[in-house]
Amino acid sequence: MVNVLDSVSATKSETNRELAKAKTRHALLKSALQLYSVEGTCGMSMNKIAKGAGIAQPSFYNHFDSLDALQQVLSKQLKDNYLSPMRMAWVDMLEDYPTLSKEDFNERCQECLTLIFDAAFQNITLFQRLIEDSLRFDSKIERKGLGGLITEIREEWSKIFMQGLQSAKCSFEESDVHLCVDIAAAQVHELILGCHQQRYSQQQAIEMLCKNFDGVFGPFFTKDRLRIHG
Repeated sequence: MVNVLDSVSATKSETNRELAKAKTRHALLKSALQLYSVEGTCGMSMNKIAKGAGIAQPSFYNHFDSLDALQQVLSKQLKDNYLSPMRMAWVDMLEDYPTLSKEDFNERCQECLTLIFDAAFQNITLFQRLIEDSLRFDSKIERKGLGGLITEIREEWSKIFMQGLQSAKCSFEESDVHLCVDIAAAQVHELILGCHQQRYSQQQAIEMLCKNFDGVFGPFFTKDRLRIHG
């Protein structure tokens, strides 16, 4: 009986240690995100992150091998948070695009864009930092901190769009897709910031983007089949 009790106690202790480690790891990621939002890439350091999480700097290595390793985990979480809610919505809309009436396309496009705007406005300060860093660092030459995240997201958009085109059985050149996605992404980012500055409403921005997207992406589909405009 004693051995059984000892085993149960040891299991509980191990569980408590794992929970404590997971809690500290989460605190480090939260601290890093807050620090990045305020100070950007240049303000990131293990000491500041550890202090924000309430631990000593040497303990940082119990959770992450390096500052870069932490930022890679954080970058993946942010990318998933930004893309996951809308990935299939975009793919489904693109697959259905050739048979959508103009009204249906606008409705579906507005739903997708609302997801993007909502994701950005969950932490607009962070979004602004990411945009600033994407302009400051060339991700193909130097991946510093989270500076390449916007570029990675843009690459994901290209993959999503190509997946939609393939589902719709439309032919395309990858370079054309990258060009159109870069144009669309620049417009989206600019209008998100414009909404934040209260230069116009989110609904105005989304309605304008829908019109632009129809013009930018429509030619991919009209090469192979006629659009139905209702």
